[in-house]
Amino acid sequence: MFSWYSKLKLIHQIGLVVLVGFILSFVLSLYLLSYDKSQRLNQLSVSGSLQRVLSVADTLEQTPDNVHASIITASRSSDLQLSLTDTPTIPQNSSPNEMEQTILRRLEQIGVKNAHIELVTQNQRPLMALSQPQQNHRADNLRGESMMDNRAMMGNGMMANSSASHRHNMAYYRQANAMLSYTATVNGSIELSSGQWLNFSSGIESNITHWSTSVLIGLATVMVLTILLVLWVVRRALAPVTELGNAAQAFARNKQVYPVNSTNTPRDLTPTIDAFNDMQHQVTDYITERTKLLAAISHDLRTPLTSLRLRLEFIEDSDDKQQMLSTLNTMEKMLTATMQFARNDVQREPRQMTDINSLLQTIVDEYDEKGVEIHYQATSSLTASIPTLSVQRMIENLINNAIQYAGDEADIDLSVRRTGQQLQICVADTGVGIPEHQLAEVLKPFTRLNEARDTGSSNVGLGLSITHSLASSFGGRLMLAANSPHGLKATITLSIPRNE
Repeated sequence: MFSWYSKLKLIHQIGLVVLVGFILSFVLSLYLLSYDKSQRLNQLSVSGSLQRVLSVADTLEQTPDNVHASIITASRSSDLQLSLTDTPTIPQNSSPNEMEQTILRRLEQIGVKNAHIELVTQNQRPLMALSQPQQNHRADNLRGESMMDNRAMMGNGMMANSSASHRHNMAYYRQANAMLSYTATVNGSIELSSGQWLNFSSGIESNITHWSTSVLIGLATVMVLTILLVLWVVRRALAPVTELGNAAQAFARNKQVYPVNSTNTPRDLTPTIDAFNDMQHQVTDYITERTKLLAAISHDLRTPLTSLRLRLEFIEDSDDKQQMLSTLNTMEKMLTATMQFARNDVQREPRQMTDINSLLQTIVDEYDEKGVEIHYQATSSLTASIPTLSVQRMIENLINNAIQYAGDEADIDLSVRRTGQQLQICVADTGVGIPEHQLAEVLKPFTRLNEARDTGSSNVGLGLSITHSLASSFGGRLMLAANSPHGLKATITLSIPRNE
């Protein structure tokens, strides 16, 4: 299920985990903060509304009935609805919760004997219908400032003189409230001494409970900056790992030491880098010692072989003499091929600008002089920086392999093309080919396939191995594939420097 994740780069895996973690924590924190903010605003709205309702009830108790309607109208605001009825609009709650019981007890302590309280829960809050008129009352709404001014005017007996200003304020706030929406927080009914009920419904503006755009943008900005900072730190910490991988690839291609600096690397990576550097020196030392050993063996073997050849010169011509000379020639070819294979690991030819078509045409002409026909179609001008002698040697190895094993009736084709920073040279024949399951096996040193190869020849099984080793040392590779309809297709791929 998560196979795609395991294939990502390490920094991408860490970045994805950090991103998902930040998003989850951001959403969870925002939810908890929003819930806490809503709860606190709810408690503040309930407390403030009850204080205002008790003030209105106290005013109604101390004034005559003919001004009660005006007091109710003047006391309404955008977040508080009031009405005066003979029966309570809020029924008595038979099972009040803990908060409602606390409010009822406090009301009873200050002299309110009969009250019905209903707290509206978070998920049950309806929108308050502020634009609809109350029954037998005007639906005008005033801000808290207008309500306080009207109370002061009423206390001084100046209600009638402020009616014009009062109507102007009511018209203004009706228009403002039409654009706002409020959610109820507490509903209730309080019985007055006259037997009437003061009904109220309080709410808070819906937009207040929401996070502002600036806050959300600020939080998102902090989250993005933090993620970028984490990715930068992780990328910097993983830089030695990238350098280690590049050095390993370069060492595999060129068999040369590419030391990785472990001075400013994390402490847990330092042992790995030091071990890699030591491994490079040990491998190169081993290759050098192996080359010296093969060179010494070859040199030591050439002396007795030369001695045997001289002795054979004094023997009369016979079939046995010819067989022994043939055996000596085979042994000398084996020694020469072995030395060439060993030198490939320690010697690298420098690159030089070369006309590829001219080089290939020269090789084709040389084989044509030997009576071997090779089909080659020159392409447009193609020049690249390549190790000329090594490329010529690889192509000749492949052609010799095709000549020796494809048969006299087989056709041999030579082609070249450049794809981006890669140069591809292909030698294809129509011979017997190699079984697909043995294509990788023939690239190993001293490997000959008895079924498809002539074991009676002087071949020692190093031609394809030498070609493969040379291609790898210059950042390329040798690829073998079946030709159509039959035969073998050998393709050399070489890397070309990017500055070309």
